[in-house]
Amino acid sequence: MRGALLALAIVVGVGAATSWLVASRRNAASDGMRAQLALDIERGGLAGLARARARARRLIVADPDDAAAVAALAFASAVLAVDYGLDSADEVQKLLARGAATGSGQEVAGMLAAARALLLLAGGDRDGAARAAVAAAKVSPDAPHPLYALGRARARAGDLAGASRALEAALVEAPEFTLAEVAWAEAQLDAGDAQPAVDALSRALERSREDPQATLLLGEAERALGAGASTDAAAVCAPPAPARKDGAPSRWPPAAIRAGCALAQAGRDRSAGRRPEALVHAEEAARLVPAEPRLLARTAQLLAELGPVDWAAGLLERARRLAAPDAPALAWAGAAVELGRGRTPALPGGSPPADPETRLLIARAALSAGGVGALRAALKTFDQRALKQDADLSLLARLFGEAAPGGPTDGTLPRAEPWRSYLDGLHAELAGDLPEAAAGFGRALSGHGDACRAAGEYLATLKLLKGPQDPAASGALTVLRAENAGCVNLH
Repeated sequence: MRGALLALAIVVGVGAATSWLVASRRNAASDGMRAQLALDIERGGLAGLARARARARRLIVADPDDAAAVAALAFASAVLAVDYGLDSADEVQKLLARGAATGSGQEVAGMLAAARALLLLAGGDRDGAARAAVAAAKVSPDAPHPLYALGRARARAGDLAGASRALEAALVEAPEFTLAEVAWAEAQLDAGDAQPAVDALSRALERSREDPQATLLLGEAERALGAGASTDAAAVCAPPAPARKDGAPSRWPPAAIRAGCALAQAGRDRSAGRRPEALVHAEEAARLVPAEPRLLARTAQLLAELGPVDWAAGLLERARRLAAPDAPALAWAGAAVELGRGRTPALPGGSPPADPETRLLIARAALSAGGVGALRAALKTFDQRALKQDADLSLLARLFGEAAPGGPTDGTLPRAEPWRSYLDGLHAELAGDLPEAAAGFGRALSGHGDACRAAGEYLATLKLLKGPQDPAASGALTVLRAENAGCVNLH
């Protein structure tokens, strides 16, 4: 009997030791996964956030009451909704309810509250998001996540200085919090200061090469400085994955990245004088762009510059549901649409965004509002290196600059290109050659952002000449009505 009891005790002891060892290893693995989860959140980026979601889900499967994992999953999903326009609202709502039910410490409560603020922001409630972020920062004053949410909310409200302060505070709490550093760089670009943005984005990409958003922003900042992009975006802008076996299109990379890549290519094409190619890529971006207001507005601005003003106005209206109309990207896109309608808009106050398209918009608006003198004054404010690397600005300088020759000049754009024809018409009009002006305006009645203005100049010049309308112009005006029904010169 004693032997049997001893054997049983040994078996029980071995079983208990084995269970303890397995549990210890499981706990060690969970602790390691939590550490990796925190690192993924800190480094951010598309791949980092995707890994964070995967790790958090595994931890929740192992322990449904793991409040830290629930909070991390909610925060990562909310960031993807705000930064990439992903539709994760239902998931985040359920996670927030689950997190509230499990109870949590101060840090976890702060991350949950930050996720709630970002969810409100993704839905367009900027004021509610800011209030929730401030409350979250009070709950967890030493955590960077609520400050990041506050910075994003302020940026969408148009308060770039306030956004920068909140994001800087987040970086004080967590110096390697890449999400905050990338968001801070974006705010600097929108405030017109490209060099600090380049510096911050370069640091962020040294830590995490898997952040396509940071890569695209760096290319944007480098273009703003007039430098050739040093970033190799081939991996970021590679063709999307093939369609799934069921025939549905691939969802990876997200639409925001594909739209951003198309928009970047459109901008490069436009600056190089390849306007037809630029329009193709801008329209591709417009078809892809998700519910992310800055990307919507920047796409709208470029579209309005290239001709499809009504399409641009539709994108801008979508953006205004998510961000304040006076947020810089939206305000400048609004000016581009108004200029495309044939009006002379008052340009937004403050420093313009660091962006080649905004420089061109300023030049076009100056020519519209104040003629050649205002255009020359605007051109003098631009960095000369950036001006020389922009085909459209260079053409404006050659045709209307202080050293402009007496007759039409050759430029990067072909003479038959509609926007070039519009400028040639203006040049001839200034020289007093009305027949040549009418011919130029007649070739420029559609296909660019100043087509509405060209239509007004064409009809006015025909009146002065008392001549008949070119039959080809009727077809061009029909095209103009189709892409810019709000043109003031069509009524």
